[in-house]
Amino acid sequence: MADKDRDSDAADRDANSISPSKKHGQARKEQATASQPARNDAAKPTRPVPDEVRRRFVQVKNRYYFPDGARAFTDRGTRLTTSSENNEVIRSLILIAEARGWREVAVRGTERFRREAWLAGHLAGVEVRGYKPTEFERSRLVRTLHRQDPGTGPELAQDSVKSAEEPKAPGSLSPGAEGRAREIRDLLTGRLIEHGPATYRHDPHEPMSYFAKIETPRGERTIWGVDLERAFRESLSKPGIGDEVRLRAVRQEAVKVRAQRRDAQGKLTDRELATHRNRWIVERRDFVEARAKAARTVRDTSIDPKQAVQTHPELVGTYLQLHAAELAAKRFRDPQDRERFVQHVRSALADSVARGEPLPAVRLRERLATRAPQTPQRESVLTRG
Repeated sequence: MADKDRDSDAADRDANSISPSKKHGQARKEQATASQPARNDAAKPTRPVPDEVRRRFVQVKNRYYFPDGARAFTDRGTRLTTSSENNEVIRSLILIAEARGWREVAVRGTERFRREAWLAGHLAGVEVRGYKPTEFERSRLVRTLHRQDPGTGPELAQDSVKSAEEPKAPGSLSPGAEGRAREIRDLLTGRLIEHGPATYRHDPHEPMSYFAKIETPRGERTIWGVDLERAFRESLSKPGIGDEVRLRAVRQEAVKVRAQRRDAQGKLTDRELATHRNRWIVERRDFVEARAKAARTVRDTSIDPKQAVQTHPELVGTYLQLHAAELAAKRFRDPQDRERFVQHVRSALADSVARGEPLPAVRLRERLATRAPQTPQRESVLTRG
């Protein structure tokens, strides 16, 4: 049993932790010694925990658990430890530190834990040692404080990211407009805070996934999805931390996954679940806006192709595919059928451009001319595979 306790203590020493800084702890110790009677053997140290934290977790002695039985953190009095990077756990530890009068704390552990503890601490008015924030993270703190209380800082409208326009009720839109409204609902816009692989919701008991955390005018938001890793890797604009980005779920794919759930007795059971997986596109905001402008050009039938590619050279391959569709449409006898076919292809190409998908490749010898060129070899619209 003693070996088990030693193993537990060793694991806690390596865990993420928050404790009063040495300077703060020494000051409190001296203050307590000066204010206590000479003999106070019966006095026991108290461990105040805010009611908000007690309601959120289940306490068993000095350990706190999520309602599903997963361990959240351990309260060792002058040290709070956890193996989690979950934001709610980190915020709860800061709330406990604040309740115990720790005006200055030291944080240890993973970089993400220390970064989020630094942010949560400063939002609560607790000084945090053990993490050196970047300039972007300092500005993130200022913007967060401003959102919480607009009177605490300067107007930040120039640094804000425009949110997607709310679509009208589906019944009031045309079929094409309804599709675009769905795209708006699937579009997430914000400033990129971080992204990377992690256990789902930063819970060490959950399977590995991938996340992207963005800052929006309404607050911070974390998006989870295995496909986000591929989306960042294949992104054409290669967004970095601090860039304004747009994330779009372009479609859903049916998948089956293995999931663990706790039964009524608290035992873990493994079962297969049918669910769906979003397929994502992640690009910088300026790239997406440039693509939207190019897509409007493709949709505008009044713009001459030669003029269009002079303004948007990246659209050469798109217009070559559109010309190929016009040639293919000649096999239809009915002029209206020809027009509908070309319009359908034009709309599909424009949608692909707007979504930020890779544009069709173009061979160097292929050029648009004022005269009708020879029929180019058909090339399928590239999609993210």
